[in-house]
Amino acid sequence: MEGIASMASLGLPEMSIVTWILALSPVLVCLVLMMFCNMSGGRAGMLSWLVSMAVASFCFGGGVDILASGTLKGLWTTIMVLYIIWSSMFLYNIVNSTGSFKVIGGMFTKLTNGNRLLQLLILGWVFPSFIQGVCGFGVPVAVAAPLLLGLGFNPLLSVITPLLGHSWGITFGSLGASYSVLLQMSPVEPDRMAWIGSLFIAFGGLLVGLCIIHFYGGFKGMAEGMPAMLFLMGVMAIGLIVMCRFVSAYVATFVAGAAGLILGSLVLPKLPMYRPDPNAEPAPVDPESEKFSFLTAFSAYLILIVVVLAAYLIAPLKAALETVVVGLPFPETAISYGYTNAATAKYSGLKLLTTPGTLIVISSILAILFYKMKGVLPAGAVGQSLANTAKQSIGATTTVMTMTMMAVIMTEAGMTTYVAYGIAMSTGKLFAIFSPFIALLGGFVTSSGTSSNVLFTGLQYQVADILQISPYVVLAMQTTASSLSNSFSPANTALGCGTVGLSGREGECLKVTGVYNLFQCICVGLLGWVSCYVLHLK
Repeated sequence: MEGIASMASLGLPEMSIVTWILALSPVLVCLVLMMFCNMSGGRAGMLSWLVSMAVASFCFGGGVDILASGTLKGLWTTIMVLYIIWSSMFLYNIVNSTGSFKVIGGMFTKLTNGNRLLQLLILGWVFPSFIQGVCGFGVPVAVAAPLLLGLGFNPLLSVITPLLGHSWGITFGSLGASYSVLLQMSPVEPDRMAWIGSLFIAFGGLLVGLCIIHFYGGFKGMAEGMPAMLFLMGVMAIGLIVMCRFVSAYVATFVAGAAGLILGSLVLPKLPMYRPDPNAEPAPVDPESEKFSFLTAFSAYLILIVVVLAAYLIAPLKAALETVVVGLPFPETAISYGYTNAATAKYSGLKLLTTPGTLIVISSILAILFYKMKGVLPAGAVGQSLANTAKQSIGATTTVMTMTMMAVIMTEAGMTTYVAYGIAMSTGKLFAIFSPFIALLGGFVTSSGTSSNVLFTGLQYQVADILQISPYVVLAMQTTASSLSNSFSPANTALGCGTVGLSGREGECLKVTGVYNLFQCICVGLLGWVSCYVLHLK
């Protein structure tokens, strides 16, 4: 294929189908173990890491230096992501211990009283998006599904709506955990990646909104829901894109969700087509939702907003904080065929004082002090929140850690480059359309958009480089589709079904979200193809 270099010139084995399959085998082993053997992500990742070391050593000529360097780089790469995961989960547990989520949900239930569609969109789509902004890993579904059920929606709708609803915001949610993977595992420029990524993520949000109103009322019901959906998505898209372009991508989903909650609840119920029916029965009120004020309940997130904006927008403060950069030195390494990894003084340098994890920890401490002052923090809540965080996060920790070690070893040994060249040779210009389905597969088998990015960011970047198309567009498709795939996640589906009494019926949900995911990936792939070959974005 024109423009594609020979393997020898890259310092890699000559291209063959057997070697190509072996190079891809760590990923295939991981997927098979999770899809067909019901193995956990952590265990599957560990075995895949061992396979990656064997292939790197025996097929690609990687010595002990390659294996050690790849493993240590993988462990270091996970630190920033895991720091965000653990700290965001701790903040969520602190807020949850006060009963604040019931107060927040109760307020928005009141504001939409009488209109079922608005209740569904705001509490099943926008509210989960807001929660996703600071804490993922199934929490948005677990919080929103029971709320919808309590308002009288049927159990299947109560699960599927937040499954779809939270998914679009995952890349820039959890204070940017998935976005951090893109930066850690590819040499893209952060600001441009955030900008291009936000456009694709906003498009993904629009697709989510369409799927929700279609599932609620079919094609006929879409006419009623379209104005509200477009308004909400417009507000969230503007918030997301502005934050990514001018402030910080790490709080983009959080701000977008908050803007959608506030403006959607204040504006939409006043529009003629959505005014409450005077004859409708009032929504049931949970006494727990009125035990203290909405501002008190929401205070932890207001504190987070202030801390993040101060750290990123006050230029002298930001400059001072960013002087503390931590990174590990690594020497040059090479495989026997000649493929080389350059030496680096600070591999994946971590700006310790401005990393999202640090900002969340600071916000959590301030929130604890505020809740104590208000007398709403139960005795022992901090210790219990730490224990809950450890219990809830251990699965994500082992999965991200082992899969990242596998992915980095594949990169260090040239295996990812080799696989990428094989894909580029076989798909050519059609790759842009297939790219989102790679991400969808990763998200389905790992039940995590972050893990899908860990698995395939390096691969997608390499193919984009080989085909000489925009790596930003390709990675935007990767992270958008991996986010959307969370609605097709077996783990999240099981979690949601368990909260509304549908345990054992997860297959019904997956059939619905699976069809919507295929539609979403086709649309994202077409947008990517147009961006690469018609608009020629770089």
